[in-house]
Amino acid sequence: MSILVILTAGYAGWAALLFVMQRSMMFPGTGLRDMRGDRGLPTGAERVWIRTSGGEVEAWLVHAQAAGPAPVVIFAHGNAELIEDAWFEALQLRELGVATLLVEYPGYGRSEGRPSRASIMETFLAAYDGLAARADIDAGRIVGMGRSLGGGAITDLARQRPLRALVLQSTFTSVADLARRYLVPGILARDPFDNHEVVRAFEGPVLVIHGRSDAVIPHSHGERLARAAANAQLVSLECGHNDCLPEAYRAELQRFFEQAGILPPMARSPG
Repeated sequence: MSILVILTAGYAGWAALLFVMQRSMMFPGTGLRDMRGDRGLPTGAERVWIRTSGGEVEAWLVHAQAAGPAPVVIFAHGNAELIEDAWFEALQLRELGVATLLVEYPGYGRSEGRPSRASIMETFLAAYDGLAARADIDAGRIVGMGRSLGGGAITDLARQRPLRALVLQSTFTSVADLARRYLVPGILARDPFDNHEVVRAFEGPVLVIHGRSDAVIPHSHGERLARAAANAQLVSLECGHNDCLPEAYRAELQRFFEQAGILPPMARSPG
């Protein structure tokens, strides 16, 4: 009986510790700017400030190499990244003729506020509304793309705004599923992003990209997301969680955009 009491008390302490520390674990990027310094705005990007109840949040709009209203990807990065870490992805999309809005999280980088599911959702809703109102953006061809934690930000956006398609890279089915990996019930999650629920109800096309050797979010999460969607493609890459390079899936991304009507089909040589 005494051993059972000790084990129960130990588990309760472990669960309590994770409950208290979960936001610092989920959003570790709030101090990245101090460690890296300010590398400034890259050439070709337009800085956009998004007004939220917690203050102003930074975003970068990378324009497409195309005339007229352009399709656009709203990009949400991983939890230990900043918007500049997605610069290479934005350049790849630009070469395809797609604009990219890189949205920061509250409390990250130069942005005000504190990160949480609610504050991130508010930020991305405001970012979408401002983007859709621009004359140089085709509001009918807005795509949500999220990497890792960013998948949660994007699926939350899809709950409340129309998106033409979803691209989820190295992301999870739900925070509750991740919590169970740490032997903690999902009900204790303060920011319960549920990508699986949204993907299952999403009527548009979904592209899931996941590394076979991902030790942070196992490949099985990507498989489950792809199975849940009515119209999904799964691209499995020979990489882990943080080393899946954009050039490895650029061709698949282009084909996906063409099939979804975001880009016109491009002529390809036979074979």
